[in-house]
Amino acid sequence: MTAPAGTAGSRGSVSGRYAGGVSRAVAAAIDLGVVIGGFTVGVWVGRFLLDVLLGIGTDWASGLVATLALFGWAGFYLIVTTAVAGKTVGKALVGLKVVGRDGEPLHSGQAVVRVLMLPVSTSFFGVGLVLIVLRRDHRALHDLVARTAVVYDWGDRPAELPAPLSAYLNTHGGTS
Repeated sequence: MTAPAGTAGSRGSVSGRYAGGVSRAVAAAIDLGVVIGGFTVGVWVGRFLLDVLLGIGTDWASGLVATLALFGWAGFYLIVTTAVAGKTVGKALVGLKVVGRDGEPLHSGQAVVRVLMLPVSTSFFGVGLVLIVLRRDHRALHDLVARTAVVYDWGDRPAELPAPLSAYLNTHGGTS
């Protein structure tokens, strides 16, 4: 298996390195907030419009229907944002991107498979997510099945190290 593009970049470059569990968890928490917030606003606006414009009560839209709608919205959000941009809002804010296993841009089919495998990856107490910690390339079960990887992506610019640290590394030849 080859590493994503940019992994062997210059010292100080972060783009292309495999993303770890903490940054992926922060991105997932942000995305959870985006999904729930967007769904809540959508339900409120939808109920308001149905009631005011059409006089239709929305008592039927609770329980199982609401749960299925929430999961449908979450799947739609994850598939579209990942297929179009390679990242969700959470991943963009944290500086992550989903790419193909070889570092190439993600195909829409890979985004669909990745999202469909996410429930399997998180079931059984998150056994599929434990792979993020255990594997050197930090790929979870849904990444393995979809042949994807999550990497740090701050664009084409390298990350700058603080000046004293850069000077030390340049003087002492870096670390191995």
